[in-house]
Amino acid sequence: MDSARSRRRIARAATVAVAATTACLGGAVLASPASADEDHVLEIDIHEPEPVAPGASGLISFDMTNTSDKAINGVLMNVSLPPSVTLHTDSHCKQTGQNPEGGQLISCSFSDAQGKFAPGETRSGTNDFAVAADAPASADLGKLGALIVPLENGEPTEDWEDIEGDHVDWVEITTTEGSAGAWDRLRSALGF
Repeated sequence: MDSARSRRRIARAATVAVAATTACLGGAVLASPASADEDHVLEIDIHEPEPVAPGASGLISFDMTNTSDKAINGVLMNVSLPPSVTLHTDSHCKQTGQNPEGGQLISCSFSDAQGKFAPGETRSGTNDFAVAADAPASADLGKLGALIVPLENGEPTEDWEDIEGDHVDWVEITTTEGSAGAWDRLRSALGF
C-alpha cells in the first residue's frame, strides 16, 4: 500500500515537474530567484542527434553526472518531446500528458540500480526516438528537453520546479529530406 501511494505521489510530482520544464519552450521562466540559485547535484548533457527522415528512428545520447561527494539512490527524469516525435521507453517511464506545443510529456522514476550514482560518477546512455511519417522533411520539429533530480525513498530531494541549471538540457530534433525506408516505417508503426 505504501509503495502504491509513493508511486502516486511521484507521478503527481512528475506531472507538475514536466509541466514546469516544458514552459521553458515558450521562453517563460517559472523558477523563483531563490530556486533558480539552488545547486543541483545531477547534471545532464544531451548530445545533438543526427537529423532523421520522416518515418524513421533516431538515437538520443546523453551523459548524467553526480557532481556531489554523496551517493544518489534514485533519479527522477522528466522529458518533453516536440510534436511528431515519440520516445521508446521502458517500465520506468509513463506518459504524463502533452506540452503546450502538442508533444508528449514523459516522466521516468529510477529507484532501482539504474538510479544509483556513486559520488562523482558519470553515466552515458542512449534512447531511440521515432519521427512520424507525416512530419515535414528538412525541418526543425522543436526541442527535446530533459530535467533530472535525485530521489530518496521515492521523493525528489531537490526543487524539481527549478528549470534553470545544468540539471536541464535541450536539443533540437530535425528531419532530413526524403522518407524512411520500408524497414524503418515498419519499426515505427510497430513501436520498435
